[in-house]
Amino acid sequence: VTTVEAEAELTVEKTASPTSGVNADDTVTYTVVVTNSGNVTVNGITLADAKMSEADKPAAFDLAPAGTKTITYTYTVTQDDVDAGKIENTATAAGKDPKNNEVTAFDDAEVTTVAADAKLTVEKTADPTSNVKVGDTVTYTVVVTNSGNVTVSGIALSDTLVTLSEAAFDLAPAGTKTVTYEYTVTQADVDAGKIDNTATATGKDPKDNDVTGTA
Repeated sequence: VTTVEAEAELTVEKTASPTSGVNADDTVTYTVVVTNSGNVTVNGITLADAKMSEADKPAAFDLAPAGTKTITYTYTVTQDDVDAGKIENTATAAGKDPKNNEVTAFDDAEVTTVAADAKLTVEKTADPTSNVKVGDTVTYTVVVTNSGNVTVSGIALSDTLVTLSEAAFDLAPAGTKTVTYEYTVTQADVDAGKIDNTATATGKDPKDNDVTGTA
């Protein structure tokens, strides 16, 4: 007596919680349900997911037809995820049918992060701030802060009075960079009665848009 023709099949369903609005260091919980949707047993099933830690990986398992296995694991959102605007990953189940043929199935789940808000803040101070004369030196201190929620790269600092040699730099959210430079007072400054100048920081957000801040 022969049986029905063997149809080895796995089905994977993957969900995420939450699915949107996550920030760096938030936790996303993934739930994966593996089902034997065929008519023969599938043995030694393993689950692979780039967002799953080694500690969360389940031991290999077997499923009879219509059998299911639910695996739950967590993932901590990174700044790179927020810069990308979303988290994409795939869970893949792989096992063997009774004739040792490989049976695989996969599913993915997308999680969107908070909306990108690229912003630079520049604070500038001078020392001294009064009574300078020709030939005196004014020391400027500029603090550039990434006050947004995405990384700003290739930040260049310029000043309307001084040619700066500071190399371009990157700032993650809440990161700061302090740059100090000097300016020698001229007769034109004394004639004007004051020294006015502006420092500008310019960089790029993850989507290559310009981000600027001035002080």
